[in-house]
Amino acid sequence: MDIHQILTTALNKRSIFHSEADFQHHFAWEIHRAANAEVDIRLEFPLSSVGSNRWEYCDVLIRGASTIGIELKYKTKKLSVDVDCELFELKQQGAQDLGRYDFLKDICRLESWCEQQKISKGYAILLTNDPSYWSMPLRTNTVDKAFRLHRDALQGELRWDSSASKGTTRGRETNLVLKNRYSLTWFDTPRLGFRYLLVEVER
Repeated sequence: MDIHQILTTALNKRSIFHSEADFQHHFAWEIHRAANAEVDIRLEFPLSSVGSNRWEYCDVLIRGASTIGIELKYKTKKLSVDVDCELFELKQQGAQDLGRYDFLKDICRLESWCEQQKISKGYAILLTNDPSYWSMPLRTNTVDKAFRLHRDALQGELRWDSSASKGTTRGRETNLVLKNRYSLTWFDTPRLGFRYLLVEVER
């Protein structure tokens, strides 16, 4: 199953969504349409976390000959636009530093699920119309410089700069460790200034 091709097809049909849940549902439906064999597709599927009493949830889980986990992020800047007689009012979400951390945490989560053999392969996807996610920052000494997504690749231990305030890192204090090296390539969508990042995760 070519997840990238399915995503491309999905975004050719729609490249703007009202919410992350709207994006998740549209993408899951396109996977269902593209499946050339019977597969079971689940949204927000609970996967237990080893050594923890809490559950973790996979945004889209595909169960067939192999099990594929997909984590999605949809980050927006303010936009009001009418598309085919449907009005989209996107919010200015901001907090891009937290958005970057959370996307990379998705990759760590997928690595963990692969290692635990809960999934065979994973994909982390970030769709956004906010250029600050893919652009080089004007300043190099930002508190989230380790998490920046404009570079060619990321790997190893990623941590907040020591100058980051407790308010910024609250709930996200843990350093992120990427066991593999991941290339970061941004792709354009057909319209409205959206771009996406897709990272494939294997054991």
